[in-house]
Amino acid sequence: MDKQIVISIKTIILTLLILLGVYVVYRLGFIIGILLISTLVVISMEQPIKHFMKMILFNKRVSRGLAVLISYSLFILAILLTLTFVLPPLVIELQKMIVGLPAIISSIETPSEWGVSMVDVLPETSKISAGVLTATLSIFSNFAILISVLVISIYMSLDWENIKIGFISLFPKKIEDTVEETIIEIEKNVGSWIKGQLILMLVVGVASFIGLAILGVKYSVGLGLLSGIFEAIPNVGPVLSAVVAGLIGFTDSPIKGIGVVALFVVIQQLENNFLVPKIMGKISGFRPLVILLALLVGANFFGILGAICAVPMTMIISTILKKFLGYKE
Repeated sequence: MDKQIVISIKTIILTLLILLGVYVVYRLGFIIGILLISTLVVISMEQPIKHFMKMILFNKRVSRGLAVLISYSLFILAILLTLTFVLPPLVIELQKMIVGLPAIISSIETPSEWGVSMVDVLPETSKISAGVLTATLSIFSNFAILISVLVISIYMSLDWENIKIGFISLFPKKIEDTVEETIIEIEKNVGSWIKGQLILMLVVGVASFIGLAILGVKYSVGLGLLSGIFEAIPNVGPVLSAVVAGLIGFTDSPIKGIGVVALFVVIQQLENNFLVPKIMGKISGFRPLVILLALLVGANFFGILGAICAVPMTMIISTILKKFLGYKE
């Protein structure tokens, strides 16, 4: 028995619109990515902006425009200071490490029963070094994108209250209050996470530098800075910095290598058991598998920036899900 399939004009138009929407999102993926990162910056800057808005200047409360100007000026100043005083020694130290990495690896002796010579690893080491250099060049070549993100973020921050009102008005009246509460909670959580993460990066970087300098490990400045920067990548970052520092330590002597490993174990234990509970509280609280998947997805779509923004974006999604769907982390 033949069955007649009837497809309405409305269904055809709806399908075409969906396909058109998917194509537009695909074509504008890069711009959408910039907007997402800019929105994340805006959310992160809300806490300092609100802090400055509570201040009194010339017998008047600081306006939002002035608060945005002050907050972003301090943010830009911090970036410039980092580029001026932190980045140059880090690049120099990393260059020395990359140049000396083949000699470091070739000097490591492996047991004969392993059947693997470290000389065989040198080609792969060259690939890693080239990858690091390529990533560094990519960061500098995309400097214009970073400027674009910063400019868009400033304009969005200036009009953030109106943007939130317009966004909330898209929802039915009965859930507008819930949407507003969710946005406030996201601003609070992400802002607290950013502040806590910066403190952790500073403490871990300084502690690593001091410990490595006491042990007499080469490139202690670069390794300390690397440890602080890698702290921004949860779970994976500290392991990578420990591996790199341990590798360089073992080239001098087994005792020094063991000392480096012990140093990073102690730093991680202090961080996990004392610093994180005190500084971060229960802000993120994600399982390592969730964080790893978030890092992979973020890095795949947006590179290094995506990896750095993966955790706060996951926090935002988690907050929305818990608020509206009753999901738990």
